[in-house]
Amino acid sequence: MNRFFALVLLAFGFAGAARADYIPATWVDVATDANNVYIGERQSFTYTHNLNDTGFRPLTDLITSFHLSINLADDQRNDAYELAFVDIPGFTGDSFVSRFGLAGEEYGGFSILGLLQLNALGTLTVTINSIFGDFNLVNSTITAQGLRQVANVPEPGALGLLGVGLVGIALSKRRRKQAAQA
Repeated sequence: MNRFFALVLLAFGFAGAARADYIPATWVDVATDANNVYIGERQSFTYTHNLNDTGFRPLTDLITSFHLSINLADDQRNDAYELAFVDIPGFTGDSFVSRFGLAGEEYGGFSILGLLQLNALGTLTVTINSIFGDFNLVNSTITAQGLRQVANVPEPGALGLLGVGLVGIALSKRRRKQAAQA
């Protein structure tokens, strides 16, 4: 009976070795097509952040959170008031921006649908609409945190070892029955 349990433990030990390891990771993308873009009154500009270029692998790696940082600046023309609308996937990340600085973040956002899009495709689409006035999109940066898969899962090999172990257990029981009958 001890031999039986040893074989079972051995088979499950090999099967347990077939798992993927994940390590914490951070992916950062600066949208190059969104640097110093002029957005006129009642115009919009759409661009995409692509984390695949920074090593993210959709449906393999896992993004648990992200932060989208957008820097907008007044173009210093004679507009009395400027208002922008930032649109990312989902309603929770959408926001109006009315303060335009010369440096720093004017918008920082997150949305659950954006998180799903990043995990499924590795990209996030952003649209900036001018409601009033005109302004410059200085830059846009996305920082995503999550888990990177570092080992491939050798499932066929592990299942094969488990099968060999179970065959060994069956043969062992069969021999015992034959020995007991003789």
